[in-house]
Amino acid sequence: MGISSVNYNLMNSYGAYNQKLTQETKEKLIELNISFSPNITENEGKRLIAAQEAKNAKEENSLSSNNGQKNDLFKEAKNLAQKLGIEIKEGTNFNTLLILIEGKLEQLLKSNQNNINALKELKNLSMELANLQAKSSGSSGYDNTNQALMTSLEMMAEYNKNYLNK
Repeated sequence: MGISSVNYNLMNSYGAYNQKLTQETKEKLIELNISFSPNITENEGKRLIAAQEAKNAKEENSLSSNNGQKNDLFKEAKNLAQKLGIEIKEGTNFNTLLILIEGKLEQLLKSNQNNINALKELKNLSMELANLQAKSSGSSGYDNTNQALMTSLEMMAEYNKNYLNK
């Protein structure tokens, strides 16, 4: 590499550094709520815009898949509620539905303590509930998942106790 090529590369980088931010790019940065310094170049501004747009697109995809997953879980919860004979009022949200299901399972467990077949079915339904609760809380919901597991284990213990007493 000769001296003339070094000077040429230095001149090109200096020219890129001095390229001022256009009004259009500045407005786009402001629109996307991206902070920038007054010394930013056009290329740096465009790079920041591209990075922010990619991040926004990724977040939108994540939100839409989460909404789809929540809708699927809500459908599963509705199916479980129907199996238990729970009437679902319009406007009932997912968490309320899970509470209703849990209450109904506890009620049925108490009223069917001497019916082994019913207890077996209630055990399966309580496992479905625990599975739903665990899915809805995800990995960040350790406490909720743990609570769902404990509820399920308590119901299974009650089932076993009643089965052994028979």
